Amino acid sequence: MAVPSVATYSAQAKIDAHTAFLALVDAGAGNATLKIRNSSDALLCTITLTDPAGTVNGTTGQLTLTQSAAGTASTTGTAAYAEVCSPAGTVHLAIPAQQGTAAVSGKIVLNTLSIVASGPVDMLSCVIG
Repeated sequence: MAVPSVATYSAQAKIDAHTAFLALVDAGAGNATLKIRNSSDALLCTITLTDPAGTVNGTTGQLTLTQSAAGTASTTGTAAYAEVCSPAGTVHLAIPAQQGTAAVSGKIVLNTLSIVASGPVDMLSCVIG
């Protein structure tokens, strides 16, 4: 095995960790949410996640979050990151945002980073691990 340049987890470690994280995010009554924020931490939009909030790949351990419907922007701004929140609003993860059409591990991919008040905000993917 070559010397790793970053920490390398086994697939089973990722499966167990992401399954526990998903349970934490889903804990409580209601659905988990993604709060889309700009670089000044202003809330631009809230996206409601499905219940459960996503799935863990049983082979790779990747966690994929899924939205129940596109969100509607509450204010105008440029999306910088998203907070993964439990139904009670507890933030469990902050993840950088990018615009695109393909999944990028470790990022939330949105239809646009240029959020316009009252406009739709669609999460195209959110893959962790």
